[in-house]
Amino acid sequence: MSSEIAEQVSLVPQLYKTGRKSTAALLKDLGFPQTRHSLSVDDVEDVLRRHPPLADLWLQRAADQRYAGGWGIERGNGIYRVHGYSDQGAVTVQDRTRACAEFVVRYTYFIGEVLARWH
Repeated sequence: MSSEIAEQVSLVPQLYKTGRKSTAALLKDLGFPQTRHSLSVDDVEDVLRRHPPLADLWLQRAADQRYAGGWGIERGNGIYRVHGYSDQGAVTVQDRTRACAEFVVRYTYFIGEVLARWH
């Protein structure tokens, strides 16, 4: 089930770009917030390695996410830093795809947490 969720979640920026739904609405359609705990970095990384254009879309999304409580990616000196814009810590990774997967899981989990509070 985790790899199926990773496949579906990895498509979110593509669906967002071509549709009329918010990221939160797309994730809700995928069963978030209930399935947010099933999403793994390894599974997302596997999907993104098989479909590099999806990683590109997620990295574009990461560049646009600069709000309190959210997650983003910064790159410097060959290192990717996936970090929260509040006190959520950071992960440093040298591999682009792995960094992207780390971002996807944290970003979608954050949205899942928000959705859980609303319901």
